[in-house]
Amino acid sequence: MDDHPIDDFFDDEKLQAAMQKGKKKSTLKIILISVLIALLVFAILLVGNAALMIKKSNEMNSYLEYDVQFTVPNGYISESSDTMGFLGGISNYTISRLVGDKPVILEDRVQPFGYVPQLILNRGRGGGGQIAGEWPTNYWEEGYRKMIFFHPEITYKEYKNDLELLDQISADKLIEVGISFDKPYEISEISTILPNVKTSWYWINAFRKSDLVQYQKEAREYDAKATFIYEFQVLGVSVSPFNRESDFAGRYSALLDGLKNSKDPRYNEVYDELITQNYTNYANVPILGVIVYGTKDELKSLLGNPHIKAATFGVIVDKY
Repeated sequence: MDDHPIDDFFDDEKLQAAMQKGKKKSTLKIILISVLIALLVFAILLVGNAALMIKKSNEMNSYLEYDVQFTVPNGYISESSDTMGFLGGISNYTISRLVGDKPVILEDRVQPFGYVPQLILNRGRGGGGQIAGEWPTNYWEEGYRKMIFFHPEITYKEYKNDLELLDQISADKLIEVGISFDKPYEISEISTILPNVKTSWYWINAFRKSDLVQYQKEAREYDAKATFIYEFQVLGVSVSPFNRESDFAGRYSALLDGLKNSKDPRYNEVYDELITQNYTNYANVPILGVIVYGTKDELKSLLGNPHIKAATFGVIVDKY
């Protein structure tokens, strides 16, 4: 018979207390380790997501810069900021254009990037429209008019000539004009056919065959004032008005590289067409038109120029 039942009872209590204390310590340890692991995983995910989104942001920025170069004559991204979330983000950017040496804001845009779609609410102010029997008017978000062009190797029923409206514009305005030539010219001929104006952009003959077929079909079948080529549909090269040919040479080469390396297959096809036509040398590529700028008095020298088939106003802004 056990002579110490009370001592055994207290020993059991001590053992149970010790076990409970050990369990608590073990539980706390597990919780602490779990929290640390969770924090570590979260930190890894956070850093990994940030690194991935920065990469995607840079890729999108590069894409947008080329997109603006290809679709906005004399255009560039003047400001951009990115908002990044989990596996996705939004790029907010401002498109501007140089009219001479004066920067003009055209439009703000938003573009998502990454793997998770982002909610975007656009509230644009641009637009335009067309009244039957009149030329359409299309505007940038900031209210500046968009230009239209006419391919010299397509016969249109009618051509737009805004040069006739120069006298309606005040003398203190800087005017941008998109010129469509009567036929393709070489770069070396431009200074001769447009001797007294400032040229800032050359429209080059860079189209897919399917696009030209479509434009020709539209010119045959559509109403006279409904057939033309929008400024975002033409490709060209920005130049300095003082070093036009030397600027054109380097920037045309850069344009070819951009078309070749574009992630948009349309521009890859345009590049292939330029190579097929042996337009790798800047001196060979046909110039279909230009963008010029100046005051109304400076631009009046264009009136009656036989090389000009059509002319449309773009940005009109205060000179100073």
